[in-house]
Amino acid sequence: MSTENALFFGERIHGVGNAVSIGDVGVGDVGDLLAYRQEWEPFIEGHLELWRFVNKVLEDMAPERKCPSGIFSESDIANMGAVDRTICSYLLWSRIYTSNTNPLGILPQWNAWVGRSSAEIVNGADSMLQWHQNVVMTVGGPIKNRLELINETLNLELSLPDVPEFTLQQQVIARIEAAYIKAKGVLQVIGYGASDVLIEVGSAAEATAEGLSDIARSARDAAAAVPKAVPWIGAVAVVSVAVVGGALIVYYKPRQRTS
Repeated sequence: MSTENALFFGERIHGVGNAVSIGDVGVGDVGDLLAYRQEWEPFIEGHLELWRFVNKVLEDMAPERKCPSGIFSESDIANMGAVDRTICSYLLWSRIYTSNTNPLGILPQWNAWVGRSSAEIVNGADSMLQWHQNVVMTVGGPIKNRLELINETLNLELSLPDVPEFTLQQQVIARIEAAYIKAKGVLQVIGYGASDVLIEVGSAAEATAEGLSDIARSARDAAAAVPKAVPWIGAVAVVSVAVVGGALIVYYKPRQRTS
């Protein structure tokens, strides 16, 4: 991963450069708070990579659909035909969510606390944790819903990233709450419910009792379908492969039959 694509929080936690290991900072200091961020970074990065892939697909379609350049307004495409307007709207979303500077971008939202001192992070522990949890729920909620709409419209095959294992989430929450009284009750265990909806519950046991999963339904379906895949003979595929959270995820555009 290049420097510009890395996820940052003051010292780099994930990406190229000197990583800050959770074990390098003592119990009760800022490292405990950053443990929550670190466990969710593969999830956030997985969504960001999905949007980057979708953006590439849509940018390839943009000239034909005569989509405006840059971050445009919906009013700029109001007079387009229905198909062109839909594609350009999707393109606008993808540009916003993959932007490194737009406040609605996934990266700027995730890095909203970047540059804060250790004292500021500790003093604002509850606010910082709530912020990061809200970003997780937004990226895996309303923003994910738009991703799925694009997926259905363009007939793409996108596998959503897994959430951290419930036991790991519970361990990180317990560690944070043991170190920070003001953090008690702020964080929830998050899992996938029906239709890949993210749901917050109080504990790993409750997540299991509610029938939640730490693996997205679409990912489970894709894994189950691999042995039954149609042979590639007579077809052309455009494939992009990424490693997210230790798992290999394949994104591909629908195969087009050759003449």
